[in-house]
Order: sequence, then structure tokens, then C-alpha cells
Amino acid sequence: MSISVRVSSRVPAYTARSLALINAATRKAVMDIEGRAKGRAPVDTGFLRSSIQGSMTGETEGRVDALAHYAVFVEFGTSRMGAQPYLIPAAEEVAPVYKQAVKAAVK
Repeated sequence: MSISVRVSSRVPAYTARSLALINAATRKAVMDIEGRAKGRAPVDTGFLRSSIQGSMTGETEGRVDALAHYAVFVEFGTSRMGAQPYLIPAAEEVAPVYKQAVKAAVK
């Protein structure tokens, strides 16, 4: 299961300074989502929490993955257990700050 953070390719070309600011904002958003998801993840053995990893996949794109094979079942639940969301809420918390940083970078 993963969450991607990226700037739309429809946005016009950026200045070098804007691009550097967007890169920094994206990197921070990825790290923030990773940290918040780890804090929200339920812990039994700790494997799910330790499997959450953020990475930059491009200059203005990053992703946070929960690599445990059962991560999606914890996030969304199953017919036998309720959902325990950790990754999507983390991304939703970080999104407004990230959007504001990108807006400031392109002004």
C-alpha cells in the first residue's frame, strides 16, 4: 500500500529556485507522512510500523509505502476486522501544509 506525493505535470515550468523549494516541500511532506503513519499504525509485533518507508521517486515526487503484506487489510479492514486507518489519515493531515508550501514556491 502506498501514498504518492507529487506536483502536477500540468503546472508550467518552474524557476530553479521554485523547483528547489518544491523539492524541499515534497521531501518534508514525505517524511511527515511517514512519521505520522508510523505513529498511527497499530502495533502488535511492530512489523507494520517498521515496514512504513518514505522515499523520493523524482525531483518533485515522493511516496510512502507500507510494505507489510497485510498493510492494506489494517488500513481498510476486512469482513472479520474493522479498519484501523493510519496511512491515509497521515497524508490528509500533511496535505494542507504541503499545498500551501507549493503555492508559496510558485508565486
